Amino acid sequence: MENVSRKPRVFRFFLNLLTQPKHDKVLAKYSNKLQSEFDKQFEVQSEMFEKLGVSNAKMKSVHFSSTLQGIMLMYSTYPNLFPLDEIKDQVIEEFCR
Repeated sequence: MENVSRKPRVFRFFLNLLTQPKHDKVLAKYSNKLQSEFDKQFEVQSEMFEKLGVSNAKMKSVHFSSTLQGIMLMYSTYPNLFPLDEIKDQVIEEFCR
C-alpha cells in the first residue's frame, strides 16, 4: 500500500498488466508468462494462509488479494480522498491478527 502511495503511476501500469496484457503489443508476448507468475504468487500466498491455520486458505487468499487490489485502485484513483492509513489499519486487523 505504501508503494502505491509513493508511486501511483506504477500501480496503474501494474493494473494494466493485470487486466489488459493482450492490448499492448510488447506485453502480449509475455502475457502467459506474466499469468504464470501471478499464479505462483497466489499459491505462495495461499500456503502462507495455510501455515497460519486458516481453514479455507485459498478463499482467504482471494479475499486478501481482492482487498489489496481494491485499495490500491481506489488510492491511485482518489489519492487525496482515500483514507489510506485507516484502511491499512483495518487490513492489518483483519488479515494479520
